[in-house]
Amino acid sequence: MTALPVVILSAALCLSQNVERNQTVLLKEVHFSGDLGESADELREYTEFLTGHRLERKRLLADASSAVGMALRHRGYLKEQVTAQLRSLKPSPGLDDVEVALELTIKAGKQYRVKELTFVGLSSQLAERELRQACNIRSGEIAHGEQVGSCVTNLRTLFHQKGQNVSVVPSMMFDDASSSVSFQFDVEK
Repeated sequence: MTALPVVILSAALCLSQNVERNQTVLLKEVHFSGDLGESADELREYTEFLTGHRLERKRLLADASSAVGMALRHRGYLKEQVTAQLRSLKPSPGLDDVEVALELTIKAGKQYRVKELTFVGLSSQLAERELRQACNIRSGEIAHGEQVGSCVTNLRTLFHQKGQNVSVVPSMMFDDASSSVSFQFDVEK
């Protein structure tokens, strides 16, 4: 009979911990530390949409890391690392919302520039000038993750206009010594 209270106590403790982990929080402040790559003000623009809103802890951490990571990738920091943590600002009795500060530790790494652009697979069916024009990525410019996505979309559209339904698989080859990246686009049926 003494085992029953231990089981109930253990279950209550687990439930309490789950509520704590999934608790809704109110984001009041955002702080950056580490090798930012860009100014804190520029990075803060990517987290503004979270400030002043009540969110589950897990979602807040994931959304903040994703948003700042995207900001860095748009500026050529293709191997960025972002770690997010929450710090309680004001204790909250019971299960009411807790006000928190978001602490983002960043390791931006190297800023990469485009070294070269190559096309393989079915791309040999079109003129290279036409492929490059569809991609609008030039050697020497800062590598930008969104440009790769646009290139994939534009290449699929270009082939679709020629009556072919294709998929485009991009890949990146990094040259860390020169802080450059080469993009290869494989056009497949």
